[in-house]
Amino acid sequence: MRSILRERSQDFFCILHYDHADWVHFWNQYCFENRDFMSGYMKTLELDTKKVEKILTQTKRPFLDKIKQKNDEIKHLKQKSAKALNHSSQELELEKEDFVIYLVGALGIQDTVSFSAKDREIVLIDLVSLFKNDRIEYLEEIVLSSAKQTRKNINQTNQEVY
Repeated sequence: MRSILRERSQDFFCILHYDHADWVHFWNQYCFENRDFMSGYMKTLELDTKKVEKILTQTKRPFLDKIKQKNDEIKHLKQKSAKALNHSSQELELEKEDFVIYLVGALGIQDTVSFSAKDREIVLIDLVSLFKNDRIEYLEEIVLSSAKQTRKNINQTNQEVY
């Protein structure tokens, strides 16, 4: 069975290898390299260069350091999330392969962002936002509820088509 949970958060924390003045440049490169899902993030949240620049300028290195450290500590939560999805595979109709969930680092605006892309739905779970909102310990529940909501939305959309 395929895994619908994709762990991509480590890519974002490479931002910490850069000088704060270069974070916008890093962000642009990060979005380009991950355009399969980050283009939808930018579009869904209506982000332009000025908004991104403002957020990154206000973001402090110690804050991102804490999140990176926490991200390194929560591997067990990510594994539990994957297992929870597998246990619910029938209910979630995972064999259809019509949605995917990415664990990412982003701008901390919203815990989850969902959008349609090509032939599937994409859900991004922003670990920066979860940390900021003190919800990172609820990762398993957030992943599972996001998957269930996405399945419900897909099924409703498909019923409307017929």
